[in-house]
Amino acid sequence: MNTVEHLQFALGASFDILRQVTADLTQEQADWRPPGTANTISSVYSHILTYVDYYVRDYFMEGRPQPVTVESRPAELWMQDVQVDLSALHQFASEVESTVQDWLSSLTPADLERREDTTAGELSVGQALALFVIWHIDAHCGEISALKGCQGLKGYPW
Repeated sequence: MNTVEHLQFALGASFDILRQVTADLTQEQADWRPPGTANTISSVYSHILTYVDYYVRDYFMEGRPQPVTVESRPAELWMQDVQVDLSALHQFASEVESTVQDWLSSLTPADLERREDTTAGELSVGQALALFVIWHIDAHCGEISALKGCQGLKGYPW
């Protein structure tokens, strides 16, 4: 397995877990407002997909420069109090995964070694994908699972 195949597998696994932790949600559960400062599942789910789509399209597919700071990213990427139709989010998740997987399949292992300036310093494309896309999805899947648990629901499916 080369590095492209490894990242494709990891990305697919991340989207698979995302599908599993969101598949049984109702709209009411996704929009439930937790106490304190935590975000709704709808906000987190929307943020994951919007961010992955934005990051891969803007920086890697279209070659736009990275933002100077995390705070200088567009406001729509911040987890805001959003209410998005859950079925639309599921559809968007499929579209984002397909777009990123198609783009990844066009790369070679050498393409993944190209160095990029990021908000976390200089990273290879492969490192940036592992950190800013795959890890990002995985971390927020844990958050969604915890928010489900706060509602008395089962988070992760196992």
